[in-house]
Amino acid sequence: MSLPAGLYDAFRENGAPTYYGPNQTAFMADVLEAGFVFAFIILAISFYVVLPGIRGKERIFAFIRITFFLFIGAVIMLANLSYDWEVSEIKDLTVKYKAGSKADIHADVAVHIGLRGINITLKGLPEIQNVDNLNETINYNEHFDWRWEQGRFGFGIFAGRFNREFRAAQFRGLPLPILWIAEYFTFDGEGIRWGRHYRQAGWYAHIMMWLALPLWVLTVILFYVLLRYGACMLMLTGAVMVTANIIWSSIRNFNELVIPFTDTKQLAFTYGGSYWINLIVGILCIVLGIIIYIMDLRFPTAISSFFGVDVLQDLDEVQEEDLGLQKSDKGGMEMDEMPSSSANGHRPAPAAATAAESDDDDDEIYEPPMFHVQQQQQREELYQKRKSRNLTKRWQTPRRRPPPPIPGDDSPDEIYENAGFNRV
Repeated sequence: MSLPAGLYDAFRENGAPTYYGPNQTAFMADVLEAGFVFAFIILAISFYVVLPGIRGKERIFAFIRITFFLFIGAVIMLANLSYDWEVSEIKDLTVKYKAGSKADIHADVAVHIGLRGINITLKGLPEIQNVDNLNETINYNEHFDWRWEQGRFGFGIFAGRFNREFRAAQFRGLPLPILWIAEYFTFDGEGIRWGRHYRQAGWYAHIMMWLALPLWVLTVILFYVLLRYGACMLMLTGAVMVTANIIWSSIRNFNELVIPFTDTKQLAFTYGGSYWINLIVGILCIVLGIIIYIMDLRFPTAISSFFGVDVLQDLDEVQEEDLGLQKSDKGGMEMDEMPSSSANGHRPAPAAATAAESDDDDDEIYEPPMFHVQQQQQREELYQKRKSRNLTKRWQTPRRRPPPPIPGDDSPDEIYENAGFNRV
């Protein structure tokens, strides 16, 4: 049985294997970063699929919660791995192309700085230009990494990673605009240490961003356990994210980095999208954490309904603390009221004054007597314990009334005894 002609002949010429065109990937489309984006999208779709099974307004509440939590996690990961913390760009720049060539080219130059390195882009206008009687395709994107050791001075095998990659780029013969920009990050002396300062700022900022990730996970968990603690953890997550921005802004430069090409064409760096979105989301987390905390104190029923948690889930521990406090208070009062007695049932007589007391101690008669010192200390300890219990009770206010006592029982200690039914 012969197959129809042309069924499997797509993209083939003269029976050769299938030929596919080049798959050009943009320089900002990092594979790891794209993987995290798809991971969060898959999680979001998985949660959205089950939303139709939720009835009423709970469906809207669940949609808001899922979207907000996943958005925070995505911002933390992408801001940590992206190269948009600082950006700069020059349009229509006329500059020398390569060393040993007299030809000038027209191109756009862009620099993107992240926590782990920089991306330098050079794109010709037009992309294919006649340089030294050669049709050169001018479309470069070079990445230089500085993770994380500073290394020795110079460009040897013991130098930092950035310096070694810069020297390798020189041997490859990259265009002069790319090498000119990268060279500014190799200086490390005489107060000119842009590469060192950017590396240190990226190091500490990326530590803060990795710290924000587990805090975000704990926030999601605690919002389904105890809202108040979840609100505190959300505020802590936002504070850590804002701390990363503060570290980057304070360490990255003591002298502002400006890379000149001509008297009118200069690369002046400004904060990029990753910096601003991380700062905005961090502040938003702090504000929402404060709002949720206050609403949990003032309107516990409404906020518990929004998050879909049980209003009474935190009452058992509080009631146990209250019951233990009542027992300890009653026991302390009985000990204070009970007089001490000897073995025969009589109170011991006060000890007689010894003859060693001198007449100079007569002034002590007018001093107030010190009775029950040990009992006073016990009262102080009980007061401190009660104070701490009150603080716990203030943080975890009971949201329902205590159960009514059993009819016929007046003593709280006889709640579970059937004393009322055994009377004669």
